[in-house]
Amino acid sequence: MKVKDLIEKLNEKQKRTVRRCMERCDLINPEADVDITVNRELNRFLKLVANPIRFQILKMLKDRELCVCLISQALEQDQTLISHHLRTLKELNLVVEKREGKLKFYKTNTKEIKKYLEMLGKEIL
Repeated sequence: MKVKDLIEKLNEKQKRTVRRCMERCDLINPEADVDITVNRELNRFLKLVANPIRFQILKMLKDRELCVCLISQALEQDQTLISHHLRTLKELNLVVEKREGKLKFYKTNTKEIKKYLEMLGKEIL
């Protein structure tokens, strides 16, 4: 969609204001395209890390491996809730799991997180 198409959807008062600004400041190119498409995978990543508990988990696991019981103790949350959040993070490969006997240890997958951050940078920078 072009900027001029968006301007046409405004009411008359808004159109006048935007056109005056365009004439005075020459900041808006009416022929420029406005891209509103959103990468679904990137959008899912942003929703996942926007959750405070999941963000805290990722932060805790960035330099170390921890088991669910230690994560839940640190965050003062139930182990089943932490397990649920870890499963969600694993769906996007944001954490890696290592099994030792009956325990599972988790660590942030920095390579995957960097991939999403690069995608985000390409979208908005």
